[in-house]
Amino acid sequence: MNNIKKTRRRYKKRRIPKRYFIVAGLFVLLCGLGGWLFYEVSYLKPAEVWYEAKAPAASALTFPKDDARHQAKMEWWSYNGHLSTGSGKKFSFHYAIYLITGLKSQIVGHVSLTDLQTGHHYTDQLKFDAKSLMTEENGFDFVLGNWIMKRQDGGDVLKVNSKDFSFKLNLTSTLAPVLQGNNGSIQMSLADRSYYYSRTRMPISGWVRSGKKLETVEGIGWFDHQWGDFLTGKLAWEKFSLQLDDGTDIMIYNLRDKANKANHAMASITQNGITELLANSDFTLTPGTTWISARSRIAYPIEWTIKIPKKNIAINTSSIINNSEFDAATTTYDTYWKGAVNVKGTNTGQGFMELRGYPARR
Repeated sequence: MNNIKKTRRRYKKRRIPKRYFIVAGLFVLLCGLGGWLFYEVSYLKPAEVWYEAKAPAASALTFPKDDARHQAKMEWWSYNGHLSTGSGKKFSFHYAIYLITGLKSQIVGHVSLTDLQTGHHYTDQLKFDAKSLMTEENGFDFVLGNWIMKRQDGGDVLKVNSKDFSFKLNLTSTLAPVLQGNNGSIQMSLADRSYYYSRTRMPISGWVRSGKKLETVEGIGWFDHQWGDFLTGKLAWEKFSLQLDDGTDIMIYNLRDKANKANHAMASITQNGITELLANSDFTLTPGTTWISARSRIAYPIEWTIKIPKKNIAINTSSIINNSEFDAATTTYDTYWKGAVNVKGTNTGQGFMELRGYPARR
């Protein structure tokens, strides 16, 4: 019996204190966390899969406060429009800024200018660290090198200076913002919640330079602002912003997953200053002729039939310049189609179309 007690005492003396296990565990945990942080910060991942944005519960949007930057992980401000000179020459443009906020925050700019006579489609893109980005309280004032996107006191200024083209455009808000979805809130199964509104018909004045020639222009623009929960790497979509000649504005946003399964569709129609939201059953989208990019081998449906029976609308949209592809491999790591369209059918007009998430043909 005494021998057993002596053995137990010897065992107790040799037992490792619990605090050593705790310290060792914390050391392993910190090493693992440090390795993860090094990977996240040192190796950039595609913007569309960086972060999930977590927007707050749905609430009414207020202006001009909601024109400004939000505490969201993904946010973008985007303009497009049709322009014409006094001699009748026509251009189209799009200019978008994307803000991705997280461990490695970045701000990205995409811009295009298309000469609708010659078919020249100019594009450019920039990317900057967003740490030094200034936050405006009731608007935005982005400066990316010699690019500017600014909105304050109801006026918008867009300025781009690129090698082959440049422009300076002034836009004016004449209509109330159109709140998309449910009071500006959109719930999507794969992308979760986001917030979205549009300014659908903004008069434009300014100038453009294509090549070496500078020309005064006027036109009509469209503005979109969206922020919140984005898992865009899992999504494909078609988006239409259409301005009809009778003053009607139509917005359609059709989201799918990469397996072509419907995810979420929404639409709005604005007539005489009154906006009506459309349910999925209120409209149909049917693709038509496709155009295959020689560079990316992606086949884009550049003609669509849109029907809204309750409004007696049956229209066809078709691209004005088929080669309106945007190669964003150096900034957002994707390729998409965004360009001007004509509208014909029961109604006539103009607009813009965006096609994303289409696979390349082998």
